[in-house]
Amino acid sequence: MKFIGIDIAKNPFVVAYPGLTGFKTTEFTNDAKGVKKFISSFSHSEYHCVMEATGNYSTLLLYMLCNKEVATSLINPKQTKHFARMMMATIKTDQVDAKLIALYGENMKPEIYKIPSEEIIVLKQKRVVLRQLKKQLIALKVTARFSAS
Repeated sequence: MKFIGIDIAKNPFVVAYPGLTGFKTTEFTNDAKGVKKFISSFSHSEYHCVMEATGNYSTLLLYMLCNKEVATSLINPKQTKHFARMMMATIKTDQVDAKLIALYGENMKPEIYKIPSEEIIVLKQKRVVLRQLKKQLIALKVTARFSAS
């Protein structure tokens, strides 16, 4: 199994493909069209994708990879940060990060991500909305106190 490292940002995301003499990096737009283009660029049976959990930026890519049954691991960014220190990586670019994520996959063999059920996804979304509403309520109470003074 070969590991593809993915460094995700708002736009674009950078992919490091393993080769005979190192890694080849490519950028894709972080939208449905870019993700489809990326998914069609490699053999699903030969590769395992590894990416950091970056909240909303990684959601679409992770969802589409899982739906296509591509082996994908979602790792904590702290894991790659510590791995980069261990590898004594001093340069920090998206291309270098994607390569480090691929190397992390090769060396650490992270477990494959299992997408949660539809019910769990909906519950998590409701939890986020509830947190946002609580923050807004607190902000409104603070604003009302200052305007009443």
